[in-house]
Amino acid sequence: MTATTAGPPAAPRVAGAPARRAPRTSRHGLAGAASVLVSGLLALTWGVVSVTLLATGISSLLALGIGALLLVVWVLAMRAAASFERHRARAAHGIDVVVPARRVSTRGGFAGWLHTLWLDATSWPFWRSVLHHHAVMLVGLVFSSLFWAALMTAYVLGEAAARGIDAVFLGTHPGPLGLVGAAALLALLAVGVLAVGTVAERGLDRVMLPSGEDALREEVAELTEQRQGAVDAAEAERLRIERDLHDGVQPRLVALAMTLGMARPKITTDPVRAEQLVAEAHEESKAIMTELRQLARGIHPAVLTDRGLDAALSALAARSAIPVDLRVHLAARPGREAEAVAYFVVSEALTNIAKHSGADHARVDVRGDAGNLALMVEDDGVGGADVRRDGVSTGLAGLTDRVRATGGRLDIMSSPGHGTRLSAVIPLTDARKDLAR
Repeated sequence: MTATTAGPPAAPRVAGAPARRAPRTSRHGLAGAASVLVSGLLALTWGVVSVTLLATGISSLLALGIGALLLVVWVLAMRAAASFERHRARAAHGIDVVVPARRVSTRGGFAGWLHTLWLDATSWPFWRSVLHHHAVMLVGLVFSSLFWAALMTAYVLGEAAARGIDAVFLGTHPGPLGLVGAAALLALLAVGVLAVGTVAERGLDRVMLPSGEDALREEVAELTEQRQGAVDAAEAERLRIERDLHDGVQPRLVALAMTLGMARPKITTDPVRAEQLVAEAHEESKAIMTELRQLARGIHPAVLTDRGLDAALSALAARSAIPVDLRVHLAARPGREAEAVAYFVVSEALTNIAKHSGADHARVDVRGDAGNLALMVEDDGVGGADVRRDGVSTGLAGLTDRVRATGGRLDIMSSPGHGTRLSAVIPLTDARKDLAR
């Protein structure tokens, strides 16, 4: 089974900044008219190729993967077409357009590239851009065809008038002057048709292309999701600390108090037994102190603050109950929040592996650059892990909330019998601010 939990929908998301709204001038009117003519030409050339490529790819999916290859080419072409449409809308119509957010795979290499392509092809922004691209070509085809038909008819009538031909026009004999008038009306009609086509194309751009308002609504939704993730993560952490205190430290403190209580009346009557009880209480107090230090380390380990993520994860791997292959590659030290989230993701994942997976080996891979901190934890255990929020088994749910609070993404792939792979991407947009504090 595959469980995917996201902050905002992919793996982490990359959005472009809104473009400045260009003033509406006559230049945009002429450019819009030219855009309609170009769209009509594209409909007769690229539009036919696009529809044929999609239909052929779908119909030949079972033909030794040829269909899949054609669909990959089509998706790449549609991504390029979406970029072209955004630039055309800005240049031809002066419309405020933004680059929509994309889900990016947490995997590396060619498999990660294919996964990102799949995430694109299964997202609504991609299909909206596809619909917009073909709708613009269809509108361009209709209005440019009417424009050229009216213009060519006007040309033919004008040429006939210039040659002095008394041509039959709508069952009448208008003569050269009538032909000139008809040609002029048709020329005006052609210009009007092109103007209506420009307005129609601009309307499609405004309705179907992502605007600054769409980006603002998406940002508000993303911030709301991050805030809820932070609240859920804090609540899960509070419950964890409360459970550890209640189930671990509190009973041992009660036992320590009872031991000292039994030793107190024996100080005078049975000094030897009293000394034994005090010695037991002393050993128990040292064990409780060790447990409290471990609990404090679970809240925020000192080595993470002092020496960074690499050293903290190395200590974590050294204490693991199963062998861990750890690889950490960081271009620079991440911010404190990203470090803490990455540490607790790995810590909780290794704890779950040791308790539930029955694995013989685990692997941890952490990579960071200027933009994101990507980490992967996988094991060779029984698999079948799932995100649950039933109040009993909430470890993975707490991890998803922590990652979601940063605006990142957490993916869990855990097929029964094939181990578990946990991948997370944590954005580092605030890393420099954290280091500067």
